[in-house]
Amino acid sequence: MSEPLKTIREDLREEWLDNEVHRHYNMPMVVVRAEPHVLMRCSVYRDTTSLLKTSASIDRWVNTEYFIWEMSAGLADSGVNPQWTEFFEKQYKEKWVQIQNEFEGIADLPERFLHEVPVPPFEVAEVRISANEAPCYWRLRANTGQHMIDTSFWHLWKLILKQRSPTVGPFDVILRVPSHTPVGEDPIDPWNMSL
Repeated sequence: MSEPLKTIREDLREEWLDNEVHRHYNMPMVVVRAEPHVLMRCSVYRDTTSLLKTSASIDRWVNTEYFIWEMSAGLADSGVNPQWTEFFEKQYKEKWVQIQNEFEGIADLPERFLHEVPVPPFEVAEVRISANEAPCYWRLRANTGQHMIDTSFWHLWKLILKQRSPTVGPFDVILRVPSHTPVGEDPIDPWNMSL
């Protein structure tokens, strides 16, 4: 006669592997347990404008789409590019306010990972930082359909979580490949120019 299986209790002190996935949230365990409010300071640029930049920050870690929305809104709010500000106000402001309201109640909870974020104004955010004398670079692409652990966003967030600091940065962020370009703007490549 076989003996019944014992119940093994979870040890909350146990270290989880980076890619072990929580069954309900379908997210890495380290993400589900992570502090949701790590402030990432950024200098944000657009690829279709002059090299004018603005400061923006994000402290809600959801996914690539939310990150791009936050950077896009920060760029618009700064007014550094009046054409972009006007375009964002007309085309995207209402949607951005709706997104913020939807996440207000779940910003600190793992449920935020189950909430779908609409398509952001830009398709790509290129992020870089010089750390330990070697630059780090991530190309965050919206709406890839990939699981978070297979994206650059996850690798960026892992680096930030390893800092064990409530504030990180500054990071350079370039928003690229918009689904639109305000009239009269020519693309340039800020990565190939000194910042």
